[in-house]
Amino acid sequence: MSSLAKRILTTVIAVPALFSIIFFLPHYGYLALALLAMLTASLATMELKALYLKAEGARVNLPSWTVALLPFAQWLEMTFFPNLPLIELTLVVLALVIFSTELSSGPKDEYKKTFSRIGGSALLLIYPGLLITFILRIGSLAHPSAFLLLFFLLVFGNDVFAFLFGMSLGKNNKGIIKVSPNKSIAGFVGGTLSTVILSFLFCYFVPGVKEDVGIFQAILLGLFTSISANIGDLIESAFKRAANVKDSGNLIPGRGGLLDSIDSLLASAPVYWLLLILF
Repeated sequence: MSSLAKRILTTVIAVPALFSIIFFLPHYGYLALALLAMLTASLATMELKALYLKAEGARVNLPSWTVALLPFAQWLEMTFFPNLPLIELTLVVLALVIFSTELSSGPKDEYKKTFSRIGGSALLLIYPGLLITFILRIGSLAHPSAFLLLFFLLVFGNDVFAFLFGMSLGKNNKGIIKVSPNKSIAGFVGGTLSTVILSFLFCYFVPGVKEDVGIFQAILLGLFTSISANIGDLIESAFKRAANVKDSGNLIPGRGGLLDSIDSLLASAPVYWLLLILF
């Protein structure tokens, strides 16, 4: 089976499964989605730790499973303790764990890699740890299922249409960004315009959403979600170039690693959430 066929098959299975979780399992503050976020954060952290080791030659001591505490804290805060800053407290506790661990591991190399180890651990807390919590925060908005669906629709739509436009019209306009030379102007423009159109159509026709998001706001939502999704895709390419690898892993058939599949989601979730809060 070709890589493209694997990619299509994975998308056909994964996207309906994700949408089913959103629509049919919203119970207990989207507990099923929170568990999925925790698992995703742990596995993505494992991949990023491996990339960091290859790129920097420093082994990050933070266990991968600890990053899952951030989406767990977000779910607890949203569901049971809305007045407690559990995310901030979790970040502080994990930072103290990182510092304490370095005090014991630092002497092994006379603290030559102290900044690298602490910097790598801090990166893991933010990416994917903190960024993935913003996907869960969408579930606390009015009409949460609709807005969660719209978020994934925009990010996946941006990816699909950028790929299609790039394949059909981008042969002579590639190489505009060094970190990902296969990306084309046609892909970026086509993906962005398609995302804006998807956002407009969804916000114009879907009940509940169309009352909360105006036409101009829908256009801005699609535009900035697309831009931030592209930034997420490109920074992941930078990580892989730094580590001199093609994919972040091999977990997802046809797509490579898990980070290769969620990079756009991680970068765009905070932007999408913030825009809806402002609207």
